[in-house]
Amino acid sequence: MVEIAKAAHHCAMAIARKALIIGGGIIGVTSAYALARNGWAVTIVESEPQVARGASLGNGRQLSYSHTNALASPALLPQMPSLLLGHDDAFRINLRPSLPFAMWLMRFLGNCTRRAFRANTLACLQLAQESRAAMDDLLDQHPIAFNQRKAGKLVLLRCEQELLAAEASTQLRQSAGAELELVSPEQACEIEPALAHGPEQLAGAIYSPADETGDCSHFAAELLDLLQRSYGVTFLGGNSVNRIARQAQGWRVQHEDGSELESDHVLLTTGHQANHLLAPLGLAQPIQSMKGYSFTAPIGIAAPALSITDNARRIVFTNLGEHMLIAGIADMGDASKQVDPQRLAVMRRAAQASLPYAADYDAVDEGWAGHRPMTPDSLPIIKQLAPGLFANLGHGMLGWTLAMGSAERLARLLGRPT
Repeated sequence: MVEIAKAAHHCAMAIARKALIIGGGIIGVTSAYALARNGWAVTIVESEPQVARGASLGNGRQLSYSHTNALASPALLPQMPSLLLGHDDAFRINLRPSLPFAMWLMRFLGNCTRRAFRANTLACLQLAQESRAAMDDLLDQHPIAFNQRKAGKLVLLRCEQELLAAEASTQLRQSAGAELELVSPEQACEIEPALAHGPEQLAGAIYSPADETGDCSHFAAELLDLLQRSYGVTFLGGNSVNRIARQAQGWRVQHEDGSELESDHVLLTTGHQANHLLAPLGLAQPIQSMKGYSFTAPIGIAAPALSITDNARRIVFTNLGEHMLIAGIADMGDASKQVDPQRLAVMRRAAQASLPYAADYDAVDEGWAGHRPMTPDSLPIIKQLAPGLFANLGHGMLGWTLAMGSAERLARLLGRPT
């Protein structure tokens, strides 16, 4: 009977329909897991030799399931002149002569209404809650180690204007089931004593005790290993795709070296680079890259144990044990991959001004820069673009947080192979 069962399994695998995922970041690997569990024969194609070496590598490592505010908001509108002129150190929009960028910016401004902000924030929160549940289910079945820690999180509010905006967004998310509360400066310092060493006064903070941290890149590598061992997933690293084309049945994927692959279904999880493949098909999506930075430094004498977000400075602090990871800054329109020493220095000064004893700022590493794929409404694009062609794109600053839930939605969209 065992041999018959093995033969039946082998036969089923042999006729399983194929799904080829282009992009091996956290979105691509989690998508592979969701599809492989449903019976798809999955291949991941990634330009880097390993998974999660792009935006998934240097992120803030925070699983911020309760913090899903859309970037476009009414509060941002008065700041737009400053952002466009480069007067805001934390967030800059670099204008350039590009019709897609201009159209994206107009749609972004259209989402800065109170109604759109509310809808987008709640929609993102729903996906984040699905993502938490999917992560819990995965870890119940496969106890992957990735330095996961239920650290809790505090979002620091520096002025009354921030506090008023936070009151409304906190109530909104609480009404939808998010576990968070607005706390006073005194309560924030009781929750995280390291805040008492900050030189600036707080107006308050948002506290979410159940939010987590974890190494996104390590998780992706461990999940890929599981997929290869237990689900027969194929990983083709070091393979850049320069073209996809329809054919009579399915799709043809062409690599830069001229080699080709064919698949019934193609799924794009390439973040801000997706339009390189979609634009020639007339299927370009409203995605723009937002460059961010991170660096690590040895732990300081008053390092926070909780995850900290300085709301005004757009930086996050994540305690890694012996080191502090600091990530942030938002530069729209900067497509370069290199670390800009001036921007990294700006973030370092901002971190030191916020929490001067959180890290040894004299021993900062060389830093990292990556590109977050942003949509105008801060919601990922999870949909069918053409027969057999699907997208799971545009997760912005919350790719790590939303990855598992997005993958499950994608899998439901494709269904089971027939």
